[in-house]
Amino acid sequence: MDLSDAARLIEQSPDFHLLRRVPAVAKWNLDPTGSDIRRAVFVDTETTGLDHDTDEVIELALLPFEYERETGRIVRVDETGALSALRQPSFPIPEESARVHGITDADVAGKTIEAEAVRAVIEPAQLIIAHNAAFDRPMVEKLWPIFEQKHWACSFIDIDWKAEGLGSAKLDYLLMKAGWFHDGHRALSDALATVFLLTQPLPGTGRSGLKALLDCARRPLWAVRAEDTAFEQRAALKARNYRWDDGEGKRRKAWWILTDDPQGEIDWLEAEIYQAPTEIPVIKMPATMRYSARLWSD
Repeated sequence: MDLSDAARLIEQSPDFHLLRRVPAVAKWNLDPTGSDIRRAVFVDTETTGLDHDTDEVIELALLPFEYERETGRIVRVDETGALSALRQPSFPIPEESARVHGITDADVAGKTIEAEAVRAVIEPAQLIIAHNAAFDRPMVEKLWPIFEQKHWACSFIDIDWKAEGLGSAKLDYLLMKAGWFHDGHRALSDALATVFLLTQPLPGTGRSGLKALLDCARRPLWAVRAEDTAFEQRAALKARNYRWDDGEGKRRKAWWILTDDPQGEIDWLEAEIYQAPTEIPVIKMPATMRYSARLWSD
């Protein structure tokens, strides 16, 4: 029995779940024709840790691809134009981080990522995407200001994975539920796997992942800030997906959320959190600012 016969046999059984390796781009069956073609770049990083203030990028992957604006259909992945590079940080890579991504101090010794190489990939793009833009965007903006000028979207947040019937937005889980796996935890491998996932139909709506992301990311959004809340209200705020901003000594501390229905959030806050009419700050949040550490700048 060859592998194809074995795979068909496994797929016919309700007792097994078959996973296939994410294929090479040449096997994605992309149709390069289309109208109103736009260029995006998928960004992924590996870092020394998770602290935006103290940790640093040690690996950067930039994967350009082209898509049809209205349909979200990916028509081309520009592997030859991709950037995958290592960078030596200003301090040794912590062991706990190296265990996750496998990158050692010896791997990055003497390595740099030139700003001009990053600019060459990013400048032609209309959209930047990451699978946790709230983490990746602040990390890359510290080193390469070209990222500050671009519209960003997030394949982790800007697709309602739960509404599609999926219990997690983690990349490995999403691939597994779709019947795929990849060699994860290196930046370019993760980028290729995520862009492949964006070509696939979602289990609930049948839209491609990229179409769902674009539909969400194009909505006007506002940041609603809940300041001066009681400590015991934190559970309710977290349950509604509010995030904490400690103010960094520059502004009032607050729970906050990005929403396309700011009045709905105001109504909820006044009813459930403040129990009274309250002055609630609402800030328009363009795609050039979403997920950035510059979120609360002028």
